[in-house]
Amino acid sequence: MKDYLHYFDTHSQWWFQHLILSLLLVIGVLILVRIVGRSIAGLAKWMGAHRNVSEGYAKLFHSVIKWLIWIFGFILILHVWGVDVTALWTAFVSTIAIIGVGLLAVWTMVSNITARFFIWFWRPMRLGQQIEVFPEALQGIVVQENLMFTELRQEDGRIIVIPNNMFFQRVIRRSAASAAHHSRAEPS
Repeated sequence: MKDYLHYFDTHSQWWFQHLILSLLLVIGVLILVRIVGRSIAGLAKWMGAHRNVSEGYAKLFHSVIKWLIWIFGFILILHVWGVDVTALWTAFVSTIAIIGVGLLAVWTMVSNITARFFIWFWRPMRLGQQIEVFPEALQGIVVQENLMFTELRQEDGRIIVIPNNMFFQRVIRRSAASAAHHSRAEPS
């Protein structure tokens, strides 16, 4: 025990400098997360008004960016304390690669996520729009979109949850009233 106290006494300045630097890094990460969070919220508000994008996208994007910032900050703190992060980085990248291969094995998930991005770019339907999916004759108003599913609210209030990849395998009919509304609402 005495050896440990002696080590701390002789190296107290080193400990103090590293603690202060770590604290400054944590504060910096907190500030960066706040700034990025506000920026994403502003962007989501603008996108919601101009592109009619679901708030689920903003939440997902904010969560991913926030986690990446925290991971980067944690790696910086480990580096400050002299920890060799190359092994940690290799383990992290390997884990991400394994997860990626696992997701590729689950074709339905990948096809739904891919379909969502194509729907977002080509926009065959929009939030608030009345649609009908054939040949199943599923119809309702688009009330929510996420990476896996699109939700339709039927006239009786019930919600239908449709996998996104179905919108590329089926015929979709948009109601004339909602199609006209969206063509007026979007600037050319």
